[in-house]
This record gives sequence, C-alpha cells and structure tokens, in this order.
Amino acid sequence: MQSRWSRRTFLRALGLGATTALLSQTLSWGQAPLRVGLIGPIDLLDVGRAMLRGALIAQDEINKLVDDRKLPPPKLSFDGLVRDDQVLRGDVARAAFEDIVQRGAVAVFGGFLDETVAGIFPALARLRKPFLNTGTSGKDFSRLVKEEYERYKYYFRVMINSEVLAQEHVDMSARFLAKELGVQKVALLFEDSAYGRDSIKILEDRLPKAGIPIARSFVFPISNPDFASILQQIADSDADALIPGFAFNNGIPFVGQAFETQLDMPVFGVIVEGQSYEYWKSTGGRVMGHTYADAATGETPITPKTRPFYKSYLERYGESQPSRPLYTAFTTYDAVYLFKEALDRAKGSTDADKLVEELAKTDYIGTLGRLKFRDRNDIYPHDPLYGPDYVVAKWVLWATNARDPRDARAEPQRVVVWPPQFRLKADAEGKPVSINECITKANEEYRKQIEEWKRQNRPRGRRFEHWQTWARAVARCFTG
Repeated sequence: MQSRWSRRTFLRALGLGATTALLSQTLSWGQAPLRVGLIGPIDLLDVGRAMLRGALIAQDEINKLVDDRKLPPPKLSFDGLVRDDQVLRGDVARAAFEDIVQRGAVAVFGGFLDETVAGIFPALARLRKPFLNTGTSGKDFSRLVKEEYERYKYYFRVMINSEVLAQEHVDMSARFLAKELGVQKVALLFEDSAYGRDSIKILEDRLPKAGIPIARSFVFPISNPDFASILQQIADSDADALIPGFAFNNGIPFVGQAFETQLDMPVFGVIVEGQSYEYWKSTGGRVMGHTYADAATGETPITPKTRPFYKSYLERYGESQPSRPLYTAFTTYDAVYLFKEALDRAKGSTDADKLVEELAKTDYIGTLGRLKFRDRNDIYPHDPLYGPDYVVAKWVLWATNARDPRDARAEPQRVVVWPPQFRLKADAEGKPVSINECITKANEEYRKQIEEWKRQNRPRGRRFEHWQTWARAVARCFTG
C-alpha cells in the first residue's frame, strides 16, 4: 500500500502541487463568490442531508483557501440555491434545476434516485449548465450522454453506475465470498426501483457465469415493511449468502427480522441507509455481521483526504443525524473540489462549454480515490474510471467486540473487508496500516467452522452463530 502513495502523489492529493501555478492567475480576490446549486432529498433522507453537508464543508474549505491566497478566486456559494427534490418527484427536481439556474447557478450538484435525476435531463439539455451527479447510479444517463453528446455533455457522475456496481457484486462474490468464505450459492433480494430492477437483472445473468448459482431471487415493493415470508423462503433454500439491494427502503424491518429469526447466512449487498452511523442504533445492533457496499468510510484511510474530511464532518455535524458522512457526503465533497479545479483551469470562466471541457480533464485524488472521467467515446462517458487505481466500491462490515450486539454498551465498528488493499486501519498519526493478514485468518477460521457445520448436517442457527463470531474477530482486527 505504501508504494501507491509516494511523496509526490501524497502532495498532489493534498492539492499542493498546483498552488504556485494557480496563484499566478490574475483574478481579483475581491470579486463576489460564484453561485452554485444543489438538489437532493434533503428533508426526508439522511443521504440528502449528508450530501448537503459534504457540499458545505467543501465550500467553506475552498473559500478559506481563497482567503488565504492558496487558491485563486472566485469563491463558491450555495447560499439560497439548495432545493429538496421530494425523493421520487422528477417534476419537482426539474423545476428545482430550472429555478436554481435562473437564479444564477453556474453548476448544480446532487441527485439521488434515478427516477428523480431523469426529471432533470430535459432542463439540463435546454439550460446547458454542468450537473455533477453525486448520488444516483442509473446507467441510462451515461447512454444519453453517449448518444446525444452535444445535448447532454453537461452531465458528469461522481459515483459508479448500477452496471459497474452490479459487476462489483459479481467480482466480490467470486473472489471473496466463494474463494475466501466458501460460499457456493446466493439468494437475491432487491427493491422494485430503477436501481433494483437494473441490478437484479445483471446479477441474475452474470453470477451463474462467474460460477455462483442463484438459489432464490426476489423483488419487493419499495415500501414493504414485512420480510418474514421472504426470509423464510430464503432460509429454506440452499443459499450460503444473501445479497440485498435497498436504495429507497431503509431496510430496518429486514435487518431486525433477519437477526431475530437467525437467518443462517451472511448478508453482503447494498442498503444505502445502512451506511449511516445511526443505523446501529436504529436496528438495535441487529445489523451486526451485515456487509454493505460503500464509497468510503471515514474510519479507513483510503487516501490522505479521507480521514481529514471525516474529522471535519464529525466536528461540525457530530451532534445531529447523520452524525457521520454517508457516501453522498464523500462524493459531493469531492465533486465540489474537482469543479473548483476545473473552474480554475478555465481561469474563472463560467462558459458552460469551457467548464465541460475542463471537467473532462479531471484527474483528482479525493476522499474516494483517484477520480478521472471516461471520455466521450467510452461506453459510459463522463462516468468515473473504475478499478484498483481509481474508484472502487468498498465492502464495509458492521461489527462490534461485544458478545451481544443488542447490548446498549456495544460499540459499533465499520471495517472494510473487501478489496484487500483497503483492509486498513489508521495508526496514531492517521497513516494506513494493513489488517489484511488478520482478516484473512478470520476468514480461514470461518470456512473451517462451516465445513464442520456441513458435516454435522447443518444444524439450524449454528451458521448464524459462526458468522457473528467471524464479525467479532474482524472487529478485533480493526481495534486491536
């Protein structure tokens, strides 16, 4: 891991390498801040509130750097240009985008559900302002950019799309669940949303091709409060693990019922609300042992910027929900910074086409990793490049050292268990320390226990106990 972060790369990640060139620009330090906007589910969902908070932290940090003459003007301001999209209302999002632009925004950030962002696209093409999507994963947006580039080139995504994320499920299942944990078959449980339908279709096609048969597959209404029947059918199948996909549904009833019925298999998937630190309390610790895909977690030093942002967020918002940054906080924080870099390369020009030209040149090390956009000829133009040297999903385990996670005194940990290069904890100085060997040993012990469990004719509830033991072992890797 150390070889990936040379002194030159580290300084570049902190933004120090370009300072001298930036200061040579001749813009006035007394000019008014440039107006930018944000649209998201701010009133109803934690992911929306986290999105706004990430944007405001970036705004204030950038403006302080301008005041200190470490960055050139202009400053940025979201003041009066933040709008709620009411989650599923594409018409509301479109009206919000139009209003924000009419009020002077030169760029807009945000967007969570596909259904909402789809409503923005007609206004995007007509009003021609950069839109940096920091929350949604719908690959159809990339298709529109490719098919009608001149109309939709203003769209950029700082978030991996649903097909890439689904393929990450497949790769993780084949390389981690199967090879390291001995999983042979999986069950799928996805909500009936654009994200869920796209994802389960890809998984049903690609998992078997990767050597992972699907034992059962379910799609449920997004407002579903009761999973008892589905969980019973999954428990009665020969699945060795469950892959859920929840974007709108908060998953709390599912998590509670899975724990109380001692669902006899590990859970690896996506529950967006489950990225929130408060989720441990919301589920009464019953989320113990669940592993969810995430963009970053502030407890893991993914880049030199990850933990400083996490600490800034905690100092500013640690007393209110969400008290820790969700993925939309990381993506939006990075998006505001990379937009500022593009603006500076454009020498402060607010011409939309010029900004698009400079955004397309982005090569930025943020809290998520290295962000670089795919070009217009790619299958996913203006999406981030994906891979070990760029942005990848991080699979984060909910765990605790406590014997009973329902104990109010139990302290939760969120530990990256995949990919191996991000099995890290921070030392006293915040530098990354690998815990890969420790987690690998925990995986080996779990696999041995499951082989013995199978020889004993699979006693009900015993694999659940082994999985809880595995999660505690991983927590000790992180805290020890």
